[in-house]
Amino acid sequence: MIDFDKYTLSNGLQVVVNRDIDTPLVTLNVMYKVGSKDEEPGKTGLAHLLEHCMFTGTEKYPDYDEFVQSLYGENNAFTTTDVTNYYITLPAENIEEAFAIESDRMSNLALFEEGFIAQRSVVMEEMKQTSLNRPYGDYYHLLRSLIYKKHHYQWPTIGADIEHIANATREDLLDFYHRYYTPDNAVVVVSGNVDSEKIFELADRYFGGITTKRQKRDIPVEPKQEQRRELHVEREVPSSKICLAYNIGNMTSRDFYISDLLTDILADGASALLPVTLVRAKRLCVEANASVMDTMDPGFIMFTATANEEENMGKEDLLGDIEREMREIVLSLPERLTDYDFEKAKNRAIVSKTFQQLRTQDKATSLALATLLGDTNLVNTDYEQFASVTAEEIADFIKKTIVPDNECVLYYHKKV
Repeated sequence: MIDFDKYTLSNGLQVVVNRDIDTPLVTLNVMYKVGSKDEEPGKTGLAHLLEHCMFTGTEKYPDYDEFVQSLYGENNAFTTTDVTNYYITLPAENIEEAFAIESDRMSNLALFEEGFIAQRSVVMEEMKQTSLNRPYGDYYHLLRSLIYKKHHYQWPTIGADIEHIANATREDLLDFYHRYYTPDNAVVVVSGNVDSEKIFELADRYFGGITTKRQKRDIPVEPKQEQRRELHVEREVPSSKICLAYNIGNMTSRDFYISDLLTDILADGASALLPVTLVRAKRLCVEANASVMDTMDPGFIMFTATANEEENMGKEDLLGDIEREMREIVLSLPERLTDYDFEKAKNRAIVSKTFQQLRTQDKATSLALATLLGDTNLVNTDYEQFASVTAEEIADFIKKTIVPDNECVLYYHKKV
């Protein structure tokens, strides 16, 4: 259970405080409700690029990292499809300085030309290393474009094309910054040994004078998929891969909690059915996994496998065999799932989520995301949602979701 107090400034900024008396450290977390889905099709990668550029400093604090280090703190950030998050963890007595620098970044980013050019080069290099010049680097690019035809989830956070990053201008970044980095589009969370009223006072002092400028979003709604989709590609990779993906609800829907538990049952642990059957028993694959996308708009659940081509050289359609086996494992799960395995998976999921909430940084990030989702107390009710999932719900979910009209299959063939 994470206790918290909450306060909203007159400019719309939401402030959340979690008091943790067991640590001398404190985390100040600022999360903005903006991610790659807020970009335009011809200008992708801006949210992530701006995250990098936020560390180039302001006129008052031209070297952000150096200032944080002088406070004996550490900092980092991340960008997703839906949010961009920044945090500083430092001794509790330095919390006011953290407020000063983060409020200045919200309103006075300088985006010095030299820093912008340097960070643009860094992000382009990152895209080369993660997507363009490594095996399977375009795997999720292809999968997203197969699943989404209208919604902006169709490209990954790094961007759809390296040329979009190369052509991004300082003016593009500043426009994106002024549009979305505003108090009514953000939440500030403080977790540590602090007093709530003192934090609310600091929030008023440092963030209260920042004006709201946010523009209305216009993100296309993804239409319901009406028929099965598939994509075949050939690449220079060590082994072929396959992915079966199915549309589900967003991360606050019942679908998501059922999907999250289902992927744990199928892929997490020594007795999980996908690796046990496909890797160990039938030796069709060298790995098999399952995961679910935790997104603010409708996401997807996916089942992936890498072919064991060394031991199956004579098979003409190895990916097809894996596809059929993988689908059958999922569809037959309700008949095969024992009460013991079901409760074990549920307990494992709850324990895992508990361990994810131990540090001030983890709690601050979770509180921020829940707040932007519309209910800060989601950090606590998550446990109830997982605990209340039944075997019957999993069976009903599989019956309605794992169907041909809702299926996308990516065949990622090894070039021979």
